[in-house]
Amino acid sequence: MDRRCLMNYHLNMKTCSMGRLVLALGFVALSALVGVSRAPAQTAPISGSDGDTAPPWAQIRNDTYAQRAHFSEGVSRLSNRLDRQIGLLKAKRATMTTDTKDWDFAMKEVMEARSYLSSRMDELSKTTTEETWNAAKDHIGEAWKRSQLAVDKMNATITS
Repeated sequence: MDRRCLMNYHLNMKTCSMGRLVLALGFVALSALVGVSRAPAQTAPISGSDGDTAPPWAQIRNDTYAQRAHFSEGVSRLSNRLDRQIGLLKAKRATMTTDTKDWDFAMKEVMEARSYLSSRMDELSKTTTEETWNAAKDHIGEAWKRSQLAVDKMNATITS
């Protein structure tokens, strides 16, 4: 309690309590406003979900050389998923009204990651031994991770 409240405790008890209540509510309101002003920019995530419950790479990453056909089908699904994500990003870009410099820079990485995944897919199709297939499979995994990091970065960059 402050000095005024102690000196006139009986007379000012209601006034001091109300003052504290108003002060506390003011701090709560101020905290809420500060929280709103520090909130990140509104984002529009591009998930490209294809209805699978497991992440697409997780479904194929443990495939063996004997499961090449299954792995190749899975890689095609990865590629299609990335193409859908890129399509959604391009559609979002067409409607953007804010400065797009950061967006365009981040999108360049998405496109480079797409190109890298395509080149790794070509490498996989040319493998003839288990050893080269395993190396190509590892490269596909790296390319997929790179592409998804780039898409995630776009999700952090996109604003209206």
